Amino acid sequence: MTLKKRLSIRKPSAPKSRVFAHSMAANAATVFDKLAFFVISVITARYLGPAHFGEYTSALAFATFFSIFADMGSAEALVRSVSLEPESERSHFAAAIEMRLLLSAAAYGLLALALYFTGYNRNTAYLALVLGIARVGNVFLSGFYALFDAKERFFLSSFFNSSFSFTVLAGTICVVLLQYDYFALAWVRAVTAILYIAVVGALTLRYFRPRWKSADLASFFKTTLPFTLGTISGNISQNATVPILSLLRGTTPAGLFTGGYLFFSSLFFIPSNLNRVLLPYLYRCPYPEEREKFQFAHDIYARLYAMLSFYIFIVLFFYSNDLVMLVFGGHYAASTGVLRISAFGVPFVFTVAGAIIQALDMQPVLARIQAASAVFSLVACLSLIPPFGAEGAAAAMVAAWALAFFAMYLFLYRKRYVRLYRTFMAYVKLGLITMGLYALHITLLSRFHFMASFLVISALYAVAVMLLLVTGDDIRVLRETVGLKWARK
Repeated sequence: MTLKKRLSIRKPSAPKSRVFAHSMAANAATVFDKLAFFVISVITARYLGPAHFGEYTSALAFATFFSIFADMGSAEALVRSVSLEPESERSHFAAAIEMRLLLSAAAYGLLALALYFTGYNRNTAYLALVLGIARVGNVFLSGFYALFDAKERFFLSSFFNSSFSFTVLAGTICVVLLQYDYFALAWVRAVTAILYIAVVGALTLRYFRPRWKSADLASFFKTTLPFTLGTISGNISQNATVPILSLLRGTTPAGLFTGGYLFFSSLFFIPSNLNRVLLPYLYRCPYPEEREKFQFAHDIYARLYAMLSFYIFIVLFFYSNDLVMLVFGGHYAASTGVLRISAFGVPFVFTVAGAIIQALDMQPVLARIQAASAVFSLVACLSLIPPFGAEGAAAAMVAAWALAFFAMYLFLYRKRYVRLYRTFMAYVKLGLITMGLYALHITLLSRFHFMASFLVISALYAVAVMLLLVTGDDIRVLRETVGLKWARK
């Protein structure tokens, strides 16, 4: 099969099976991607030590914060536009590329200008400039992936993502083996981003053939506006904490914060990937004519997120010290507190509520919620970081996520877009299961090696979930979704 056929082929299938297959493909690739970057971070942290790792992570976080301004909601807008107006996809794609080129140049210029006012030392500032190339390049590259997602070519975007992370991992290992400094680590990311933009961009432009019209840029820009506030707000909530921490308390606390927060942030891909697969499907379902499809999607995703998030919380909270010591070593012992506090944010981040609101085409509502959460996050960081340092930063982020979580569900509940009783009962049951397991952990299992305790807790959690949450309908839906047909006896 030629590359052109791979880029253009459509595989008909039932909606449930298609969504499930795409979810599995996207998540399988992203698991590898996130695992690779987790390993890269661990290698970097151990190789550099807390002080230099703090400088490196401060520069990376600073570059990441400004790189998001190269997007400004254009990825979400492209998915929406192509999903709703497939006949104009070439024009939408061309406008998205033009917009991202302009925004990328502006974002990097803002990054360079802002560095002048930070007071970072020369090395940290230089690192931020190099990593800025990498991060802005990654955001520009994601515009091509957004087109693949809109056309439900998740296997294609997954391949490029996985190969990109493997290349960066290989380059990082080479730098460590050759004992180069952290500037070489930064250049590995920057050069890889440049190469992938050239390769992926050339292939995409050749086979999707954008239609260039100057008038389309203004029209597409208007389409992105409802997504812009949400993108900026999400950027502040997720990426402003480390720069604020490094400016107020120094780069070393920023490195210690990253050591604990990394376990949590590496799992963000789970809800974002599943939601990204769900959105093109729901965009094609008119509301309220197909209201039950929204209810079905919410019930399945919300219960899945709840079960996953409570289990992740249990692992991160119960075994925070063991995980930090095992992965980063004794130099990062102070990261344990950050991890324990961050664990409370997992159930609030694992939510489908935002995707449901977005699929209802109510992005302005979602943007206002995200903006309120971002403002709250800034205030909380400025209030808690000076007295509490890295742990205060973690607490501020958890509080902001909780605010957004409850605000989104309050909106859905008051407008009666979805029914929430089953989801509410799932959270109640999972909360009781978690409290029971914690009581068992501190009274009995904490005496054993943490791996033995972990296996027992995991087994008990799985049994409790099967008995108290999983129903016959859930099993039936799963069978229908994956396309299984069991013969009747």
